[in-house]
Amino acid sequence: MAGEDNQDTGRDGLHEAKRWLDRTTRVHESWTHRDKPLSELLEFKWPHAKETFSFDLGGKFRGTGLQDQTFLTEVKKYKNESNLPTHFRDFLAKCYVAILAHPARCDHFLWFAWSPFQAKSWDTHTSTESVKKALLHQGNRHRIFGTDDEAEAAAQIDAEALVKVSERVWLLTFTDKQQDLVLTREHYIEVVKMITAEAV
Repeated sequence: MAGEDNQDTGRDGLHEAKRWLDRTTRVHESWTHRDKPLSELLEFKWPHAKETFSFDLGGKFRGTGLQDQTFLTEVKKYKNESNLPTHFRDFLAKCYVAILAHPARCDHFLWFAWSPFQAKSWDTHTSTESVKKALLHQGNRHRIFGTDDEAEAAAQIDAEALVKVSERVWLLTFTDKQQDLVLTREHYIEVVKMITAEAV
């Protein structure tokens, strides 16, 4: 089976991504789409469709340069590229919709995957042009702009939001072995105690 082998793989990937981010000590708090009621902070509605969508993980950073800034994360535990380009295109579209709907939740957008994709154009994945192409793709055009006409849709693009999405997307490529490079649970607890004490 291409992509994520099953629901268990996706669930494992989400748990591993959350644990890795937490253990960096730069995450003040985080929650997943399974964590009620905070999961509501990950949910958004397409402007011109009945469907809603949800990011996999969200939270708030801590520390110099990131203090109290928010993040939304998409997690893809795939063995190889598979259909990651399609998922990433939709991720960019979701980021655009989210930043227009609730900008306070959208300081950063994290793409957290176990495989890179389209490596020859990797440096352009978060460009404004890539975001624009994602928005105008036939799979996203109508549900974002309410039209199938590309020119009409293009005329509706919020240029400021386009730039913000481009600037705020992080590409994080992960491997299972990276779990061995973060703090152990015991050390993590001790470091967090120190961070908390310094903040008092």
